[in-house]
Amino acid sequence: MNGVGRCNMQNHTGNAGAESKAEIEALTPEEPQTKVTEEFDDILDIIGSQGRFQKFLLYVVVCPITAIQPFLTLNAIFMLFTPEHWCHVPGRDNYTDLETWKIRTIPLDPTRLQDAHGHPKYSQCSMYGEDGEPEACKWGWEFDTTDYLSTLPGDFAWVCDNSAIPTNAFTASAIGNAVGTIVFGHFADKYGRKPIFFLTITINIVFRIVSLLHPSNVKFFYLCQFIIGTAFPVMFIAPSMIAAEICDYVKDETNYYPSSVQSMGLRLHLDDLGDRMCGLPLVAWLCSDWYLIGLSTSVPAIAIYIYLWYLPESPRWLLSIGKHEQASKSSNNKSEDTSVAELNSMLRKLVAKQNRKKEAKNIGVWTLFSRARLARNTVSMNVLVYYGITLNTTNMPGNQFVNFFLLSIIELPSGWAGGVLADKLGRRWVQVVFFLVCMISCVGATFVIHIITLELIAVVLAKFAITLTFLVVYLQGAEIFPTQLRYTGSGFASTIGAIAGIFAPIIAQLSIHHLSYPYWIMGMLCIIGLVVSAFLPETLNQNLPETIDDANKFGKGVKFWSTRSKSITSTLGSLRTSRRSTAGQGENALDPPIVVQPD
Repeated sequence: MNGVGRCNMQNHTGNAGAESKAEIEALTPEEPQTKVTEEFDDILDIIGSQGRFQKFLLYVVVCPITAIQPFLTLNAIFMLFTPEHWCHVPGRDNYTDLETWKIRTIPLDPTRLQDAHGHPKYSQCSMYGEDGEPEACKWGWEFDTTDYLSTLPGDFAWVCDNSAIPTNAFTASAIGNAVGTIVFGHFADKYGRKPIFFLTITINIVFRIVSLLHPSNVKFFYLCQFIIGTAFPVMFIAPSMIAAEICDYVKDETNYYPSSVQSMGLRLHLDDLGDRMCGLPLVAWLCSDWYLIGLSTSVPAIAIYIYLWYLPESPRWLLSIGKHEQASKSSNNKSEDTSVAELNSMLRKLVAKQNRKKEAKNIGVWTLFSRARLARNTVSMNVLVYYGITLNTTNMPGNQFVNFFLLSIIELPSGWAGGVLADKLGRRWVQVVFFLVCMISCVGATFVIHIITLELIAVVLAKFAITLTFLVVYLQGAEIFPTQLRYTGSGFASTIGAIAGIFAPIIAQLSIHHLSYPYWIMGMLCIIGLVVSAFLPETLNQNLPETIDDANKFGKGVKFWSTRSKSITSTLGSLRTSRRSTAGQGENALDPPIVVQPD
């Protein structure tokens, strides 16, 4: 009697579980052993999850894509930089010394602090009139060309009465982020990770270049920045999300859970991002012109389309929407010992099982709040990302290129440290500790405002800590939400952070009143982030939730003061163990396993 016949008989006998075990043990070497698959994790374990394909995906696909992203998404920081400027006053021909001419023609502005000691700078928007009294600029402005030959605010006079234009452009982009995280996140869950990723890449490239053609039309420029902003969040998280759904699952007696390769992929993603962010100020410094900066950082992104042939669609997502044939094709690229026919059979039966649950209907953003625990996890993620984004609005003295480099280079050790600590100690408490470190650094900076070196050290340490929490947030985003809502959930969790970005310039502008105000605010936000992060469930060594019900039960029954432990068996693992124990108990058994006899 073959394996299939045994399976059919087991469904009609009272002691099927014992018979099944005895028959499996009695299999001869010539008779292949039956594979039992409960979830996609079981199939992934069978076909392999730590092979050459995963390494190829991480090192050859994810890293190069990440290498281009900072140039494509952060170039506006340099293009919209407003250099030091002052009123142009005719008649300087007889004065070779600029400082002497400023003393004669430009009044001091006591509201502008030159340094920590409170020395005032020259006014940017007024000059001395014929009567010796300050008046508004009449003949335009002159700009400091020490760092830039040309910027958008300099070429189009986006200063003084028009000084809000650069800030409004960033605000338009932030609003786009808020919209895009929901819209494209939902599309990625509905239409697939891969096509939406390349769609967002296309949107970013096209509208980056279009925005360079006619920036003098401010409304059109705002529109371009908004559209560009919609594409950024999903474009950023897509590579690591695909890797999280394909890569590296470790198996013990009862559980399948994401292990260090998933965090390694995200770590490489963030470290490579930080590495290329270090190169962005160099490119901006070499170009020194807003138009050249825009072209040189946008056009090379076309190279990402090479990966149309190499970046796979997530088989986990394909399976969640019932496309077992496409999932088989995608999964078989990673399989070395499993035949196509066997894999097709396993996936087809697993899809049939999922269809019986009827959970794929009417799923959208609202589903995140349909269950109490899932809603709590969603809101918590939102708050964390909110404060993470806000904390990036630090004010640092000195050269802009050097500042950007320092804040970028610190992400390299932060990313690696975060990955190691998150794998060793768990996600939740690592995040709590480094929110505390960030809070202490921000508050500490307020006491060393007059000592520039110490202030820089405090700010860089704060950036180190908040970057580490970013890594943990993205890991949790990939691990807390169910497969059917993984992009939607992560995108929605980023929405509040994107909305916070709208207010980030306001926080930065508080330094006009006192240099310490932004640090105090960010320190307080850190405290709130610390408290909220403590109530997120631990995700290390836990099963990825596949369904809405799984996600709602995630973290249930775990004590608040618990830490990462390999002995923890999640609710999902218990459910799967229960399912295996009920195998063969008749037609009324709870979710009987899918038994596949290899061809």
